[in-house]
Amino acid sequence: MKSNHTFVIPVYQNSPYLEICINNLKKQSIESNIIITTSTPTKNTRCIADKYNLEYYAYEGDKKGIGNDWNYALSNVRTQYATIAHQDDIYERSFTETVLNKIKHIKKPLLIFTDYYDLVNGKKRKSSLNYKIKKTLLFPFLVKNSHSWFIIKKGILLLGDPICCPSVTLNLKDIENSHKIFSPNYMCALDWIAWLKIARQKGSFIFINKKLIQHRIHDESETTASLNSGVRQKEEYLIFKKIWGPFIAKILSKIYAVGHKDNQI
Repeated sequence: MKSNHTFVIPVYQNSPYLEICINNLKKQSIESNIIITTSTPTKNTRCIADKYNLEYYAYEGDKKGIGNDWNYALSNVRTQYATIAHQDDIYERSFTETVLNKIKHIKKPLLIFTDYYDLVNGKKRKSSLNYKIKKTLLFPFLVKNSHSWFIIKKGILLLGDPICCPSVTLNLKDIENSHKIFSPNYMCALDWIAWLKIARQKGSFIFINKKLIQHRIHDESETTASLNSGVRQKEEYLIFKKIWGPFIAKILSKIYAVGHKDNQI
């Protein structure tokens, strides 16, 4: 029997890592639903979905952009819990089982996230400056892995986004407007904005301090592209500005940008 959890893969054009991702998700110790969504449908992607007998949803409307793509992805999920599986990344076999076991003990989980490895040139990178900064920001969750207080949930997001996006599992039942949680106005920092929105809602953030995902860094990744173009830095400045005002935002943006060097190839 499949779990009450879905991996939804929002595919962009033809990804060379898509089949690796699918095979990896099929090897989970607890079976999850797996679906593919896309706003850039191709014959190759459709064939891969058919090959693995996966549900395939193609959106060809006017609303484009990663925020709308992710919202569309979540709108097609039929289970309570969903993880947006990035097509480049690798999930440890125990990911789903560990997440669902942790949820059982929390009254109202909203967002569950795990620790991670960076995968660079096919090898796990044990640590980096960027990773150390993020882990420091998560200090309250290193003391206690679950928090429902708004001040703590928002607190870890005030100086940056320490939450590894592809490691996040969302409780679609209890998150308000869960199918519209990602802003179409951001291309890169949309996950940070989404976590800030969810932090205002009643319920818990949960951190699983185990490295259950390998986050691939490569030349064609969205992270690398957004850093090279400067888009990520601009968006992060706008978020810091909303939180702290323009003067402090400039300082924080420069400090935060130092850690990004680890994500550039």
